[in-house]
Amino acid sequence: MFDKRELRRRNKTAYEERLALWRQTRMAEAVTPGPEAASSRVRVYMRKRPLFEHEEQAEEYDVVTVRGGIQVVVHNCLTKADLRTLYISHMGFQFAQAFDEGANDDDVYMQCAAPAVEHMLGGKVATLFMFGQTGSGKTHTMQGLIARASSHLFAEGDATSPCTLTAFEIAGKTMRDLLDSDPQHELKVMDDKGNKTRVLGARSCEASSPQELMELIAAAQGQRATRATQANDTSSRSHAVYQISRPGGAALTLVDCAGSERREDTTQHDAQQQKEAAEINATIFALKECFRVMRSSKGQQPPYRSSLLTRVLSDSFASSEAMIVAIGTVSPSAADTEHSVSTLRSLQELQGTRQAFEEKEDIVKQKKVEAHPRTWTEAAVKQWMEAAAGGDAKCHVDNLSKGTDGKNLIRWPLARFSQLCGGDAALGQKLYDELRLKMRSPAGGGGA
Repeated sequence: MFDKRELRRRNKTAYEERLALWRQTRMAEAVTPGPEAASSRVRVYMRKRPLFEHEEQAEEYDVVTVRGGIQVVVHNCLTKADLRTLYISHMGFQFAQAFDEGANDDDVYMQCAAPAVEHMLGGKVATLFMFGQTGSGKTHTMQGLIARASSHLFAEGDATSPCTLTAFEIAGKTMRDLLDSDPQHELKVMDDKGNKTRVLGARSCEASSPQELMELIAAAQGQRATRATQANDTSSRSHAVYQISRPGGAALTLVDCAGSERREDTTQHDAQQQKEAAEINATIFALKECFRVMRSSKGQQPPYRSSLLTRVLSDSFASSEAMIVAIGTVSPSAADTEHSVSTLRSLQELQGTRQAFEEKEDIVKQKKVEAHPRTWTEAAVKQWMEAAAGGDAKCHVDNLSKGTDGKNLIRWPLARFSQLCGGDAALGQKLYDELRLKMRSPAGGGGA
């Protein structure tokens, strides 16, 4: 039994032809912005990475299209229950902005992260989340944003004022300081007298330049726990939190959420990995609930105590002046379709919108119908004879009488074929038999 990914590869040509036609006819359609474009404390963006060379060599192909700068369409290539009938489910998702594979890190930073940094420079709290499947370009995008944010922080405002960095990772119900080389040093979370959540025992490091800040973050990233998967040899199985602050309460928090992965993407199926996956899912669900309450006008308290990550980030959810930016990344590979759809649906929930559309399109394979020999022209007869009998009769094509078309050829007796082949009875027999097979084929519609 073939799984979805194997069936996609086996029918690559048919799917790619239909996708090329869809892009040719549908890319120019106008995309109307929806509620996701409205000004909000929660802004959600999407980025599609390019298809890698090693994926092309593995017969993978691009099933994600970005339209109008705001819409991501996943072309879910599927087969029906008979495993023969092909169809594509075109699924559209809209966001505040969507970046295609041609976008660079500068484009993403200016549109997504720069406003958050400006918010922090204004003395307020801003938080940027990164979501995405392992191998979707999530960490690459985060690295680009960190480099540009570091320069931005020291280029504007009081450029001489140092920043303080606190970095830690959260895996399930444990926290570890990423600026402390001791792997056994776990952090604790407690509420102070003002009911504000505090991280106890975390080391803080001061940076006086973009270079110093980036070096500190790079050192913290080097301490982050990873676990190999088939999708990525260094799949992050923890949430990394980098808090950059300045005096007065201004803070910019960058959260690199744990990479999601299918169970079949893991190299081992042990109890520890199953526990990790469950804890990651629970944290993502808690984040969705906090985002939902933030969008609500009912004055509800965000349920940030539902997970350790949301509890640590309580200021980001509780403050009415806090800004939150979420950036999701998707892989264009057909093998990653289910994960891409899952990421997009999760981001839709974060911004409180629904899937824009879903259209199913059947792929009708065109059967090649060969013309009956009686319809062959003189040129078609010569073409057939050149290829017949494994090409052995090619040297006798010039022996055909002028005007010999299919109507004449099908009436020839066996002896005429031997004569055509210079008296070679065996070769004449081959030609005669092959012609009869052509005449009896289903496309031929029977005998002469």
